[in-house]
Amino acid sequence: MTASVATMSQIAEAWVYLDGRKFSLRDWPMHKAFYNERHRRTLFKTSRQVAKSTTLANYSIIECALIPHFKTLFISPTKEQTVRFSNSRVAKVMNYSPKINRTFLKADLVARVLHKQYTNGSEMLFTYASDDPDRLRGPSSDRNLWDEVQDILLDPVILVGNETLNMSKYHFETYAGTPKTMENTIQYFWESSSQTEWVIPCDGCNTWQYIETEESIGKMGIICLKCGKYLNPFKGRWIDMNAFKNSEIPVKERMKGYHVTQLIMPTSNPYVMEQLGRPSIEVEFAKDQWGAILRKYATYPPSTFRNEVLGISDAIGTRMISKEELEALCDNEHHLHPAINQEVKGYTITTAGIDWSGGGTKGVSRTVLWIWGFYPSEQKLKCLYYKIYPGTNPVNGVEAIAKVCKDYSVQMAVGDAGEGHTANDLLRKELDYPRVQQVQYAASTHAIKWNGNDRYIADKTTLIDNYFLMLKRGEAIFASEKEMEQAITELLNEYEDITPAGRRIWRHSPQKPDDCLHAGLFAWVAMKMVQNDLKFYQ
Repeated sequence: MTASVATMSQIAEAWVYLDGRKFSLRDWPMHKAFYNERHRRTLFKTSRQVAKSTTLANYSIIECALIPHFKTLFISPTKEQTVRFSNSRVAKVMNYSPKINRTFLKADLVARVLHKQYTNGSEMLFTYASDDPDRLRGPSSDRNLWDEVQDILLDPVILVGNETLNMSKYHFETYAGTPKTMENTIQYFWESSSQTEWVIPCDGCNTWQYIETEESIGKMGIICLKCGKYLNPFKGRWIDMNAFKNSEIPVKERMKGYHVTQLIMPTSNPYVMEQLGRPSIEVEFAKDQWGAILRKYATYPPSTFRNEVLGISDAIGTRMISKEELEALCDNEHHLHPAINQEVKGYTITTAGIDWSGGGTKGVSRTVLWIWGFYPSEQKLKCLYYKIYPGTNPVNGVEAIAKVCKDYSVQMAVGDAGEGHTANDLLRKELDYPRVQQVQYAASTHAIKWNGNDRYIADKTTLIDNYFLMLKRGEAIFASEKEMEQAITELLNEYEDITPAGRRIWRHSPQKPDDCLHAGLFAWVAMKMVQNDLKFYQ
């Protein structure tokens, strides 16, 4: 007779203690799949207060306990969030769960906030990053666990951070967070995932449905959209809404994406708890929980309610400049010229900006060259030329870009110093240093400052603010609307967001490139360098 093998959820219930009580999934039936199913890439798109952090912590603890020499790397946007997760969600469970404490902890092992070791050689590492990947370079890992991923940039942070998995035979990626705008990182992941929903049958009309709208809210719990009867979340099951039919995504690259909303939590549905004959204390708790949901529905802005309670993306990010303002810069009598033996007449200064490709997401990031000319009679910049170079290797385009710069008698070229460091060095050989400079974006107190070695360090938010302000003031002239269509689209792909630390930053949807924006901005910075005017509004 063969003994049955315990599932991960059963092990978690047997080993884990939360606040002095044995962990239980009795009232969280949908969470069992989070423990028992094993996917190479997993997404949890959740509302608040659905035990997301508890799940991530418990799963990580059990996984490290069961697999010797396994390494988990946890990343959240801020140090505060990471420290809180490590102390409150992980260390507390490890210390107060007898089996885990007795078997896997030892006084001489590392047990720091950002690094914890197990007796079986497994490790848990903790760090944080939002828009700068530098802190993620170095360690190797088997599972990267990205929390509050809606506040973390895909390119470059997540792409660079996942390099830590390269040597792993497991190569697990887990993403979790609460949605924000329709252009956010988490929405990008969701759209390419299995889009798995908790589908519940209606006892009244036998209609199966999942919860993603305010119309499912009844007085005592979730209701059927067809007949209005109350739904029982205990009877639900996970169903993939995206079956990847005719998909070009390889099986091992496909992402299992779960949508978890407060509304499907059984302990928040008082009607169901009453029908099950639960003790009055549990029914009253459910009434309090559902009452809180109803109050939020009555008082929260619709987009906030959809994010925080329904766990769905909503609204479009805020732009500093409109499509109409950008189109107003277009001069249909002015055309881009091919950069072949181009005579630059009437322009006292010509400069170039290059946003080198970093590979991007599914090839979205490309190399873009932009050339501005200063027209003294109008005291404005004119877009003389821009070109998008396909491909992901920036070095391949250096020779062609150098030729265009020579044709336009470019006096200064500025390239991004991130993925383009090598390409900038090659361009310098073609155009002669110091006619080529490089700028590295960073979160800085200075708008732009020379690092004393090989590049300028610039605050990305400040530079984009000032660039958009220059365009809003009408201090530039574009070519015809038809020729500038792609560039205008990419300028509009950038939107404002607020980090968990309260800092305003610029983001763009992972599906929508913004390379034309940065190429034009770098060419503008190059113009200011030639004019010896590196003053920016902050």
